[in-house]
Amino acid sequence: MTPPSNLEANNRAPESANRLQAEHLREMLHAQCEQLDADLATYGAALERYQRRGEQTQARRIRGMIRAAERERRSVQDLIAGLERRFLGGEGSRTESARHPSATGGPARHVVPRAHPYPTPHRVIRT
Repeated sequence: MTPPSNLEANNRAPESANRLQAEHLREMLHAQCEQLDADLATYGAALERYQRRGEQTQARRIRGMIRAAERERRSVQDLIAGLERRFLGGEGSRTESARHPSATGGPARHVVPRAHPYPTPHRVIRT
């Protein structure tokens, strides 16, 4: 039979492995956020340039790229927040109220599921 101290160490090993993996993934996601921030800065400069020149078609295209990058950045931030809540105990995470105002303890609102105007390949649309 295994001594009790070994059982405790064996039970802690998966938790520490999960924590290490979560920290590594969090760093990767932070790097992705930094890259998206750099892309957004580049897109913003390009948008200003196209607007100055009066090239509306290019400006519209860049605005779409900016919206897509902002959506991706929000989803990466949500992944980071979920990862920190689940595996890292909320250390270093931003406050929930910054992302979800209803978490401040204010009046409860009826939450309506958001409609997505553009389907993605990962979403099945039933008619």
